[in-house]
This record gives sequence, structure tokens and C-alpha cells, in this order.
Amino acid sequence: MMLKSEMMKMAMPVIFTFFLTACDPVLSLEGSFWPAWIVCILAGLAVSMVLMWQLVRYRLAPYMGSPLLIAPSLWALCTFVIWLLFYST
Repeated sequence: MMLKSEMMKMAMPVIFTFFLTACDPVLSLEGSFWPAWIVCILAGLAVSMVLMWQLVRYRLAPYMGSPLLIAPSLWALCTFVIWLLFYST
């Protein structure tokens, strides 16, 4: 059985993450402040659409598997790569 002090040690990182939620990068677009993750999601969507179009254009899409799995996975990959390129400090 865990002691109370051990449980507190394990719970502290989880508790402190709630204080870090307001520390994300914010962009000012047309005078309105947008969280950077929204911009990365939209940019990832645009890049993944171009990549899917290229896969279809070069007839590689049928070899990739189900488009219902490939398209969202490609979108997530592009979003995470854009986030890492611009906001990994």
C-alpha cells in the first residue's frame, strides 16, 4: 500500500500541469489573439491536403491503405511537424 507522501509525490506533476495551461504561444492575427495550436492545425490541414493530392496524382494512394486512416494520420503528422519546427524552444 502506498503512503500518503508517495502518492503526493506522484500527484504533484499532474497538479502543476494545470498551472502551465496558460503558457502556450499566442499569435496576433488581425488584432485577435489566436492560440498557436489552432494555427498549426490549420497549416497541417493545408499541407496534408497538398500531400494527399500528390499521392493521388502520382497514383500512390491505393498502395498506402485506407484513406480513412491515411488522411487523418497525415494531417496529424503535418500538424506535429509544423508545431515542432516553429515552437520547439
